[in-house]
Amino acid sequence: MYFYYYSIMTTITLEIPESATDDISNLVKAKGGTILSIHNDDEDLSENEVELLKRGLKEALSIQEGKVKSIPFSELWND
Repeated sequence: MYFYYYSIMTTITLEIPESATDDISNLVKAKGGTILSIHNDDEDLSENEVELLKRGLKEALSIQEGKVKSIPFSELWND
């Protein structure tokens, strides 16, 4: 007999006060979720910069989860 466990994830978008960000983030993480969104309230950022930030966030989360190995600081600057 085999049992299969499926984890179905839902993506939601919330607009919350800045003061509630930590509480909501902690709740999402406690329930096994991940924060994946960066909202561009800063008009000075280009779309390319926002996309780079999003890509960096996803990479950081992958490193945190152990899916990707991080690069030591000593290897980043070889000058």
